[in-house]
Amino acid sequence: MKHIVIGTAGHIDHGKTALIKALTGRDTDRLEEEKRRGITIDLGFTYFDLPGGERAGIIDVPGHERFIRNMAAGVQGMDLVLLVIAADEGVMPQTREHMDILQLLGVRQYIIVLTKCDLADEEWIRMVTDEIRTETAGTALEDAPLLRVSSVTGEGIEDLRNMISVMAEETDDKKTSDRPGNQSEECAERGYPRLPVDRVFSLKGTGTVVTGTMLDGCILQGEELMVYPGKQKCRVREIQVYNERVKQCGKGQRAALNLTGIQKDEIRRGCVIAPSGSIYSGRMVDVRLSLLGHSNRTVKNQSRLHFYSGTSELLCRAVLLDREELKPGESGYAQLRMESDTALRTGDPFIVRFYSPEETIGGGIVLDADAPREKRFRQEVTERLSRLEKEDPAEYMEIKLRKYAQTMADVSLLAAELSLDRECADLYVRKLADAGRIQIFQVNGEEYVWQSGDEKRTRRRIRVEMENYFRKYPYRVGIPVQQIRSSVIPEMKKNVADAYLESLIRNQILERRTVTEGCCGEEAVPGSDGKGELLAPRGYEPEESAGYRRAAERMNRIFLEAGFAFVSLKEAASQIERKDAEEIAGLMIRRRQIVQISGDYYTIPQISDQIRRRIREKYRSGEIITIIQIKDMFDVSRKNAKLILDYMENMGIVKQTGAQSERQMR
Repeated sequence: MKHIVIGTAGHIDHGKTALIKALTGRDTDRLEEEKRRGITIDLGFTYFDLPGGERAGIIDVPGHERFIRNMAAGVQGMDLVLLVIAADEGVMPQTREHMDILQLLGVRQYIIVLTKCDLADEEWIRMVTDEIRTETAGTALEDAPLLRVSSVTGEGIEDLRNMISVMAEETDDKKTSDRPGNQSEECAERGYPRLPVDRVFSLKGTGTVVTGTMLDGCILQGEELMVYPGKQKCRVREIQVYNERVKQCGKGQRAALNLTGIQKDEIRRGCVIAPSGSIYSGRMVDVRLSLLGHSNRTVKNQSRLHFYSGTSELLCRAVLLDREELKPGESGYAQLRMESDTALRTGDPFIVRFYSPEETIGGGIVLDADAPREKRFRQEVTERLSRLEKEDPAEYMEIKLRKYAQTMADVSLLAAELSLDRECADLYVRKLADAGRIQIFQVNGEEYVWQSGDEKRTRRRIRVEMENYFRKYPYRVGIPVQQIRSSVIPEMKKNVADAYLESLIRNQILERRTVTEGCCGEEAVPGSDGKGELLAPRGYEPEESAGYRRAAERMNRIFLEAGFAFVSLKEAASQIERKDAEEIAGLMIRRRQIVQISGDYYTIPQISDQIRRRIREKYRSGEIITIIQIKDMFDVSRKNAKLILDYMENMGIVKQTGAQSERQMR
């Protein structure tokens, strides 16, 4: 069954509540004060089924000037509005203000209902009808059907019910389809759920209950959600739609949620129930702000205003980004700096009322619900906001990626932020990737995306970091991975950083090097991750300077003269009067110009070759070799004889037998 939400609007005592009772048989006035005074103070709700099978929820909004804030709360989520005008009075001040609010909040579907026709004669009704057409000329109500009814006699009620049914068939979310950041047509019916709270109460034996109109997506029984802007967790114990228990509620339905894990006093009108990560709750909001042409108020920079969106009512300061003041009928970019946290999504409509005296002066669309503090008269700011006003959701996604310039964005979390389901988000990601505007990375089975410009800038910073490192350490063949992480991409999660660096290796931009065991140079590098992993530009090799060649020749002579009486690498380096002797020794190890015997003891290849050849010539497979035999064979100390056995074991020529002083030939 398709669900639509119908709202009423109009001046006080023009018969809105009586009209709803005539349509549905129910009275929406629920407060004792409302019944006593005969006016609607708060939002009233009921429903009825249309001839075509649609179920129509009806929101009865207050008309008195004092209750405009509640009227504004009821509008968001409406598919169709009945503008109620009493035939005996015609267009009144609150009628005009309601028309302004409806248009500012993006409502596109209307039926003008001329009520109390039993109280006026035909000539008067024709005069009022002409007045209505004059007042609505040039507005979204200009071509709206106008029907005459009487809630007392029942005149026109059935015609109205049929007209609602016809227009329900035509309703396809027209009031939101052209907001920036919204999903494309193929994704229009999907998205992250959202229920702005308009009532909170507690029932004995049930607990906390909230009500509201579902704006997006679908909420399931048992689902864990978040209450914004406070970000308290809750779980949906039970769902009712139009007084019937159901397993889920969807877009366009009036719903009551019984919540667990949260107390009544932790929720208030204006909160929003939605999945974790899908709502912004900051205080900076970038908007397109438009003032009504017939308003008498001018908004200057830093003007204090009342802000209304959904069921939220906040105080804010309007920072005008592209002008000094905004006059009636004008429109411009502004940053609204709230005095308390918001619970908004980009694309939400809003209205603003003058601070004092309080009157509706304008409204607009939220362009960025999670904006940084903007500076005024900056061209890049106005260009960004201009792009945000465009309808292409993929381009909007790209703009939102700017805040992930240092970290990449998890596509799942990005989708939640943009109120998209994953399938829609993937569609836009592929579109941007095909155009070369973003890059996609796989991180532990999850997709991350990055603007191509941000990736290129990061790659340049890596190159500069490496150049500086190799300038400081000219004889090292790589920079520790941890240094790249901490210096170039410190804000990026380790698994994401590793995936990015791996992609650079895979694309042959970088290559992986490993610290050689016992290498003085790289082992001593501060910040090494202990895994011996280094990175270098592909094909990079340190230059062999004249100083390096002289030091290498001297190191070679030291090991040659030592013969089988091995010297440690540190001792050999100390005999070369250079502060970078250990760095040079490290490079010699990598180039196999010196060979590790065991621990910090090294020699040159011709001596290590002699050791292997002589032992293989003397001993056969399976024979046992002792330290004493090695000591006699090479005429060395017991210490050096053990080093030789350790070397042969490391080379896989002998193996441990159990006794520490002997080995067995393989």
